[in-house]
Amino acid sequence: KEEAHVTMTAEEDAKLSKLGLAANATLVENRDLDGKEEAYLKEHIVSKLENADAVMSSFDEMSRVRIYRGMITNNKGTEAERTKEAIETYQRIGNWRLESAATVLTTPLKGEELLFKAMNSVVGGLDLYGHMVWGERLGDIASVVDHPVTVDEAKAIRMKMMEAVRLMQTKATEERGPRRYKQVYIIDCGEVSLGTLMTRPKVREMTFALLGSANAFFPETMWKCFIVNAPFVFRSVYAMVSPFIHPVTKEKIKILSGPSKFLPEMQHAGIELEAIPEQFHGKFQHLKLSDCIAKLAAES
Repeated sequence: KEEAHVTMTAEEDAKLSKLGLAANATLVENRDLDGKEEAYLKEHIVSKLENADAVMSSFDEMSRVRIYRGMITNNKGTEAERTKEAIETYQRIGNWRLESAATVLTTPLKGEELLFKAMNSVVGGLDLYGHMVWGERLGDIASVVDHPVTVDEAKAIRMKMMEAVRLMQTKATEERGPRRYKQVYIIDCGEVSLGTLMTRPKVREMTFALLGSANAFFPETMWKCFIVNAPFVFRSVYAMVSPFIHPVTKEKIKILSGPSKFLPEMQHAGIELEAIPEQFHGKFQHLKLSDCIAKLAAES
């Protein structure tokens, strides 16, 4: 299995080289925390947590490292600011995991079928680095609001979706190697009713909650984000949302128009057509995220 991993990575590295992109081994995701980083985590972060042993035991190794990389290694700000954010992040996510993670995939939630339909969430293949490609085509969010599904209920559904994505990326890493905890995310805005978004505050609030509410619980999971089929006026909408997006995340986002623009951009980033879901004009016969959640729940 290890030899297969090496062969696969070598083939992908050859393709990455032709694109002028860095090799798989250069990604920070590969690296364990070194001795100094482990000491810093223990002395400056874990020591400040409430119920520290239980909180830290709630994380698998990939998540433990991912959060450190996101809050300390790759974050912006002073050391004091980054450390404070790291303490808050480990505490927030750990508390949630202790309370909900064990049952989040198996617990039916009010309005989830309606929300799955409105979000059109699908899963594709892996990019040349091993990041899972998944995406959503925003549809009738107003129907979710009118159901009614509350913002808090929608946030709970979103947490369920994001936990499933995290677990699928973990499984992909176990099968492919080396460690990868980030994903490629595509969001298609071609069917968004901008009129409704601009004139109905509750629809706008729901949309922003769906797209941003889970970020605080799944930091450092975005490799690339492509906002596609975005009408020009969408940039105005994005300007309203962007203050709520972490600065590091914001740097990974590209807003593009139709397939003639976004497909070449994705390919130049090491995302082959064979990994892009058919829903976004790729060649991967995508899976519905709702079906993937059902499978993960059955396995658990």
